[in-house]
Amino acid sequence: MSLADIVRAQGQHRGLPPRKLRALMYDAERRAEAAEAAAEELQQQLDTAGIELSGVRLDLEKARAEGIRLRAALDNATTVHVAAALSRDIWPGDEDTHPIDVSEIRDRYGSTDPAVYVPMRLAEAATVDAL
Repeated sequence: MSLADIVRAQGQHRGLPPRKLRALMYDAERRAEAAEAAAEELQQQLDTAGIELSGVRLDLEKARAEGIRLRAALDNATTVHVAAALSRDIWPGDEDTHPIDVSEIRDRYGSTDPAVYVPMRLAEAATVDAL
């Protein structure tokens, strides 16, 4: 055993050499920078998604308001109205015509179109007569 072997053997228990430590430190710094860049990119994507979500919420509120307006227009269109000036007083005690509520027909048959609900009512009547 030579003196160089003894010195080399004693130096091995101390840890990694400075060159290896510098290489590991450099690698750790590069990984940290890459992680910071990835975190920043994810934050930008999150901000973009938040902006898009707020836009979608506004669109949904507008669509709901439009749906309510259209539903009211449909209800108005499917209700029969007779103006008071046009109503006829033929019989004593006759009252003006009031709007006819068609919501029961719509709820029961799914439509206020006579082509849809009259055949269904006829079928119901036929089953009742058959009993």
